[in-house]
Amino acid sequence: MRLPVDFRLLKERYFGEASRKPWVAENRLAELAPYLQPETADIVQRAVAALMIYQDPDYALVYLNRVGRYAGPGKAPCAFLVSLAPRMDMRMRYADPPSVAQATLTESGDGNSSPSRRASFCLCDFAGMLPPDAADTALTVMSYLRLSRRIVVLTFSPQAGWKRRWTEAWALLRYARSYSRRAKTENAWVERWLHMIDRVRSTQPEAVIEMVRSADIVCGLGADYHRDIANWNVIVDRLVKPVCDGMIAAIDLAAALRVVLHAAADRPEPAVLEGQINYLIAAQPSRLEPA
Repeated sequence: MRLPVDFRLLKERYFGEASRKPWVAENRLAELAPYLQPETADIVQRAVAALMIYQDPDYALVYLNRVGRYAGPGKAPCAFLVSLAPRMDMRMRYADPPSVAQATLTESGDGNSSPSRRASFCLCDFAGMLPPDAADTALTVMSYLRLSRRIVVLTFSPQAGWKRRWTEAWALLRYARSYSRRAKTENAWVERWLHMIDRVRSTQPEAVIEMVRSADIVCGLGADYHRDIANWNVIVDRLVKPVCDGMIAAIDLAAALRVVLHAAADRPEPAVLEGQINYLIAAQPSRLEPA
């Protein structure tokens, strides 16, 4: 089987000198720090450290470059960056089997008495760990057989013996994460979130903080996570994007988002949430205030 990149590059990236010296991300952080509010700078610094543990310095650099869209030379201070920075950190450290295994081992290494951890994933989550072409084929077969949402429970343990070796093997798979279908999908999700923040910022600035907070409805593992993603896309496709495109008569987007995000927190079916959004669009602006 042909690897997606040259083996020598993989060896240098993960076992070479550059992988042991995260100086590129640290230098980029030092460049951005003077343009960040103290609270935001602390958040970004912690996020960079966490992302380097989660993946590698290159991944932390992606985060810093995204933060750099809102802070830097010649850019006006961004009031919502203090809310955006921690949410983007959490979204970039999405939960998958390697991250849960890594967290289990890290907690035990800190001297804490870490018990075994059980995590539920859908079969499509495992397919998403494959390279894009292989993952797309596997997902097509699973969809045909109606197995995509079949739940699989994994148990990770820091205890010595085969249980720990099992956990370590899963944790090592993080080195292949950046070449997976899931990584590309998550990257596209974060980029769309940032894009919609920019669009709301230019059309209804008072609603931008609600668009930033929309990331809060996406959390968890397995089926819950996939429903959250579907609901977030419904909110963007049926409410935010039409308002920004001028396809819907002017409404109070901030108030509408507050109502819809409150409803989405209960994880309704996407079709139910879409019906609620349609009702809000048809309602008068005075009815868009949350109860």
